[in-house]
Amino acid sequence: MTQDKPANPHRRELLKSLTAAAAIAAIPSSLVHFMAMAQTAPSPKSPTSEPAKNPSWYGFNLLEYFSTDPDWMKYFPYKDDGLFPEDDFRWIRDWGFNWVRLPMDCRFWTGPDLFTIDEKKVEPIDRAVRLGEKYGVHVNICLHRAPGECILDTLNESLTGIHITKEKTSVYDDAKTLDAFVHQWSYFAKRYKGTPSDRVSFNLVNEPLVVPTPQEQKELDRMKPENFLTSEIGRRHVGAYSRVAKAAVDGIREQDPQRLIITDGYPVAASPIPDLFETGILQSCHTYNPAQLTHYQCEWARGFVSSSTPMPTWPLRDSSGQIICDQQTLARTFQPWGDLAQKNIRIHFGEMGCYKHTPPEVVLAWFDDTLDVLRALNSGWALWNFRGPFGVLDTERQGTKFSKWHGHQLDKPLLKLLQSKMKP
Repeated sequence: MTQDKPANPHRRELLKSLTAAAAIAAIPSSLVHFMAMAQTAPSPKSPTSEPAKNPSWYGFNLLEYFSTDPDWMKYFPYKDDGLFPEDDFRWIRDWGFNWVRLPMDCRFWTGPDLFTIDEKKVEPIDRAVRLGEKYGVHVNICLHRAPGECILDTLNESLTGIHITKEKTSVYDDAKTLDAFVHQWSYFAKRYKGTPSDRVSFNLVNEPLVVPTPQEQKELDRMKPENFLTSEIGRRHVGAYSRVAKAAVDGIREQDPQRLIITDGYPVAASPIPDLFETGILQSCHTYNPAQLTHYQCEWARGFVSSSTPMPTWPLRDSSGQIICDQQTLARTFQPWGDLAQKNIRIHFGEMGCYKHTPPEVVLAWFDDTLDVLRALNSGWALWNFRGPFGVLDTERQGTKFSKWHGHQLDKPLLKLLQSKMKP
């Protein structure tokens, strides 16, 4: 019997391009191409005698401080008050998970003066840390919107209908904004100094991206480099982010040398960052690969997934029935992340999932293969939602056999699958 084989390499590489499209990053189509070229970026060979051991973190993102722009509340169930529900922590613990990421908008506690922090508005984060301690759940504090940097600012409001209040300056080219970014992290480092790193970690900024200037984009379109990160523009952009990340790492370590620090990959959490290996910080990948499956009919993802995309299957096939993305494709795509253990760099997959319009049988098949790939990399993982369209509660996914759970609708088949994929 002849096995199906993936379609031609060009098509397969095009599919990789969508890996970088993250759950809340409707990237303009002009950026998708160059982001994809970063996915297989080479990294220096520097094997160690003892490979790094990745943390066994499994869990979810919690969104109560996700965005000060209320349009997002149409799609994600949060109250924008920072009051992370205690039930979330309890159920996460009871179901065997041990990690939450808090992707947050710094404007909740920072006004026009980026150096003034309202401590009353930070107290809900303190409460989340206490709930994590109470239920044995690690809390990862993440700036989803930082001074001068937010992936949401790449959204096209005319396509998505979502209003975004964009940053007025860039952390990459404005010295005062960079100082404010470092100030944020120095503040948190001082505030949580003494809290062990097995309870709290810092994620510098969600899905960093230096958006190409119009001239840079023209140059990329003309050159069509095989690998964006090894192009001159790519190296410059990675260098710009690395400079910002190192400044924040220095600010944190000045206050708390022992704090566990995480960087998302670049660009948009797609590829490891060799420039930051010397810092020893953990590196995080996000996977929504392939986006035609994970973001099928996603209302706010019109910037990178067509509304006319056919209903996906898994493995993903083209119109002729040829496989264009399967477990083997994913294994090749993410192998550079697995290789980091030999460089003594720890990894984690901090976001993943499928939006509510993807059929449940496809979701389960995709998770089954994807989590096996991450298990082979010895990496933990987290879904974008706990409650909501990427999660296990209240997804509103049609065709799902929901169970009642304390006033919520529980996707028990998905929960059982996730539980079966966690390493002890």
